[in-house]
Amino acid sequence: MLLVEPDGAFAGANPAAQRLLGQPVAVLLERGVGYLAPDLATRWPHLMRRVASEREVSVDVEVDAASGAGPKTLRLVLSLVSVPGRHLIQAFAFDVTTERSPAPSPPPPPPQEDEQLAAKQRLESLGLVAGGIAHDFNNLLVGVLAEASAAREDRTLSDGAREALRRIEAAARRMAQLTRQLLAYAGRGQFVTVPIAPDELLGELREQLVRLVRPELELDVAPGAQASVIEADPSLLRQVVLNLVANASDAGHHRVAVGTRTVLRDGTPWWQLEISDDGAGMDPATLGRIFEPFFSTKPDRHGLGLSAVHGIIRRLGGVIEVDSRRGQGSRFRVQLPTVKNVEPVARANRPASDSDVTPKLFGLRVLVADDEPSVRATVRRLLERRGATVVVAADGSEAEARLHDEQFGLVISDVAMPGLSGYDVLAVARSIDAKMPVLLMSGYTERARGEGSEEEADAFLEKPFTARALDDAIDEVLKGR
Repeated sequence: MLLVEPDGAFAGANPAAQRLLGQPVAVLLERGVGYLAPDLATRWPHLMRRVASEREVSVDVEVDAASGAGPKTLRLVLSLVSVPGRHLIQAFAFDVTTERSPAPSPPPPPPQEDEQLAAKQRLESLGLVAGGIAHDFNNLLVGVLAEASAAREDRTLSDGAREALRRIEAAARRMAQLTRQLLAYAGRGQFVTVPIAPDELLGELREQLVRLVRPELELDVAPGAQASVIEADPSLLRQVVLNLVANASDAGHHRVAVGTRTVLRDGTPWWQLEISDDGAGMDPATLGRIFEPFFSTKPDRHGLGLSAVHGIIRRLGGVIEVDSRRGQGSRFRVQLPTVKNVEPVARANRPASDSDVTPKLFGLRVLVADDEPSVRATVRRLLERRGATVVVAADGSEAEARLHDEQFGLVISDVAMPGLSGYDVLAVARSIDAKMPVLLMSGYTERARGEGSEEEADAFLEKPFTARALDDAIDEVLKGR
């Protein structure tokens, strides 16, 4: 499945499309329908007119070997989808090369299997759209969150002005949390796994869970798999636990139970988290849609919590199951594979403090590359307040030219940009100077830090970020170098 702009440029691709076309999504986003077949770009305007009038259009294209994906025959099923502020083309691509042989057709799938496939395709399509929205929204939030947090550093501000900025920053943080949930559902976002003891993490969350659950409910937390170690991103696993417990709190009548234990799947030990409530339960129609983004049975909720959980568990290689019947409550089971003979990493969080003195960066020349003007302007201002000399680049190609023409003590680059990506900029910087400090930033990334790249950045900064987060990341990079 692909998302395509009306002009034929690719706007997104699910994992199956990346495998079918033999290219990662970062490469596909730099190309258009002409990559599939040269004549498709010529036919595209006519196909768009047909989609507008017929709603769904099917067309076969011959993909040659030059594209890296052929030779093969693809059947594209095109339809129009609407997202806030724009229209996109949803293209399902089927490899029909073997249909030209006289081989017998396979029997149709059973109705239940067909429904499951349709639901999976619908969720993947919604995930692509959600990820694109969250990416653009995160870029805009950089200016709000970073500028508000930086402005609060001004000691000449009145208490009223400082409180107004604090409320702006708090609202921006809540919006950022919504985009993280969208990105988690879409299978994107900053994603760095480490060995952790999940029962210890659950113990650390106990007091927060007590405050989260409605006061009239009894909360029972019973970790039972203390020896288990899993590979996970701790912040994302916290999000799973908090979202599931919040959901159980909304539904429960008297009690919410949280427990863990070790279970076997195909003879291999897995860590299982089970969260249950004694509420009214769900009917089959509701149960079939609970992981869809923006679906909620409560009018005052955005419907992103469970969809985020679904995306996180999928990325961690786990499974999530739900048992619920009317009048019998609901039970969510999350299962994640354990790892053997690995010690969990120790976690330490440095508390933020507005009173900390930020070291100056006088004499440091910094290259900032980002295709969003507001992000470039914000990062430049935050660096210049510390005394750095900043040079900006509007995309990866301009960043490459700047690197060849000038000398820099630090490179800060967005990951997803037209032309060269942030990983390409990283490779160019290291080819010029193997010790060049590089900080990558992104509203989402298709891969974990260092994955699929010979070079690894010194740090990764998730958008949106506060002025303090940017300062800490820069100081970490420079201290490490």
